[in-house]
Amino acid sequence: MEQVDTVPLIVLGGSDRRAGALPEGAGGRTVLVGYKGTAVRIGGQPLIEHLLDEARACGRFAPLYVAGPAEAYRELRGVELIETDRSFGRNIRAGLEAVTARHPGSQVAFLTCDVLPGAAALRKLLDDWRHGPSCDLFFPIVRAPVSDDQLGASAWKPRYRIVPSEGQAGVSVLPGHLVIARPEALRLPFLYHLLELGYRSRNRSIAYRRIYMVAGTLGILIAQDVRHALRLRMPNFAWSVLSAGLMAATKLRAGTLTRAELEDALRRVFVTWRWRRDHPESRVRTPLVESLGLALDIDTVEEARQHGGRIGTPA
Repeated sequence: MEQVDTVPLIVLGGSDRRAGALPEGAGGRTVLVGYKGTAVRIGGQPLIEHLLDEARACGRFAPLYVAGPAEAYRELRGVELIETDRSFGRNIRAGLEAVTARHPGSQVAFLTCDVLPGAAALRKLLDDWRHGPSCDLFFPIVRAPVSDDQLGASAWKPRYRIVPSEGQAGVSVLPGHLVIARPEALRLPFLYHLLELGYRSRNRSIAYRRIYMVAGTLGILIAQDVRHALRLRMPNFAWSVLSAGLMAATKLRAGTLTRAELEDALRRVFVTWRWRRDHPESRVRTPLVESLGLALDIDTVEEARQHGGRIGTPA
C-alpha cells in the first residue's frame, strides 16, 4: 500500500438547497443558499475556480474532478465534471464511484468547494499524507486561534476540544474540509449515510448531533447485524460502531478526547472489520494543522464578504 506522488481530487460542488441551521448566538447572519462554488465571486472569479487554481498550484492533486451539475459548472476548464445534483452523501457516492472506475486501487481526495486553503498549505498536508504512516483515512483537524478576532465573520463556527497527546492540555480545533480515503477499506454504504446525517446536523451542538446520528443509524446497524447472523457471522456491527461513536462523542463533549482515541474511533466506525484484520498496520490519521483556510468554509454572506467576495444569483 505504497503512497504515490499525486492523488485524484474530487471537489464537491453541490447545492445547499435551504439555509442550514446556525448555532445559538450566531443570529443576524445571512446563510448562503444555492451553488456556493459559483454564487460567490472573488475578484470576478467564481469561488470554485480559486480553489481549483490552488489545487493545481499545489502540484499534489491529479487529475481534478468536480462533482456537481453541468448547469452550474459547465464553464470550468481543466477539470472533468461528474454530473450529480443530489444530497451530500449521494454526491459523494457519485463522485467516488466515477473516480474509482477510472483509477481502480487509487486513494481519492475530497475537498468541499467553499474553502480557500492556499497551495503551500495543501502541499504541506499532501506531503504529510504521502510520507507519513500508511493510512486508510486522512482527515486533518485545524487548530483554532485563541482570539475570535482572528476568525472574524467565522467566529460563530462550533469548535471542539481535542487532547493532542496523552498528558497534554486540550486545544480548541475546527474540522478541516479535506479527506483522503482508501475506498476498498471503507464501509462505503454506511459511510455515505453517516456523512449525510453529519451534513444535515452540521453547526449543531455535540449533544444534538449524538442523538440525531444514533437515531438515524440504529435501523441500518440492526439490519446489518441481522444479515451477519443469517450468514453465520458474528452480529457485532452495531456494538462496534455505537460503542466507538458514543465513546468519542462523550469524551469530545467533555473535552477529554485524545487524538489517538479519535483516530481509533474513526477506524472502528468507518473501516471494515476484514480490512482491519488483514491490514493491522494501516490506520486513520487526523493530523493537527495550522491551516485556517482549510476549516473556514464560507457559509454566510458575511464570511464571503470577509474574503472580498460578492454574491451573485445562485445557479
